[in-house]
Amino acid sequence: MSRRLLPLSAALCLLFGGCVFNTHRIGLGPTGIGTEVDRQYYLFFGLVRLNEVDTQRMAGNLTSYEIDTRFGFTDLILLPVLLPFTVTTRTVTVDR
Repeated sequence: MSRRLLPLSAALCLLFGGCVFNTHRIGLGPTGIGTEVDRQYYLFFGLVRLNEVDTQRMAGNLTSYEIDTRFGFTDLILLPVLLPFTVTTRTVTVDR
């Protein structure tokens, strides 16, 4: 039975892993001059955005940078505290 579950669980991890992180490269990508991190909060498990993370402000006046949005370790730590209020988080990182 466990030999049948292993390929199924591996397929599910690959399938649903795409919703955990997203990367967007603008221009030529990051130039290595810095990183800025902010957190996006959602209410009702992602239906309503509670705050606005402005990635253009985070990038400044640069035309080449990378935006990385993911469910990270800090979001996992915050999950038990915020989940009773139906609030979830995602970490937004701009690599300049």
